[in-house]
Amino acid sequence: MSAPTTSGTADVPSSCAANSEQKLPSREEQLAAMTARVEEYQKQNPSADLKLEQKWWVPSVDLGSYLQDALPREIDAQFKAIFAKLIQDKFAPEAVAKARKQSRELLQAEYPQVLERVEETVFKNEAQFAELHRHMQGVDSIGCAGGNC
Repeated sequence: MSAPTTSGTADVPSSCAANSEQKLPSREEQLAAMTARVEEYQKQNPSADLKLEQKWWVPSVDLGSYLQDALPREIDAQFKAIFAKLIQDKFAPEAVAKARKQSRELLQAEYPQVLERVEETVFKNEAQFAELHRHMQGVDSIGCAGGNC
């Protein structure tokens, strides 16, 4: 993922103002929750080097916060479903290609600026997905998928 970016709503479509009225966790709340989860996982798995000092999860949290603000609830839910399926499919190359295609179909017409940010943040490094796929296959092979190893 890319370096952390500031989360702002300057490029959020005005048609998404309804999302700001929802009681959703703020970027700061999301970031604090994710930081706590990563730190807890590191404590439970001291042999793993999660490189906490790099705060590699910040771009993902920033993107999620941006999408909450930039997309209507229904479109955001559809986008999240695309990525839930990608995770379920363990980031297999064909699943990555399908998720990219579905993201483009969902966002390109009405939300091109959101699609651009997704492309820059998520799909710019296909080697990253290949590494995730290899890792998830390894986790399955040792019998700890979905749990702490």
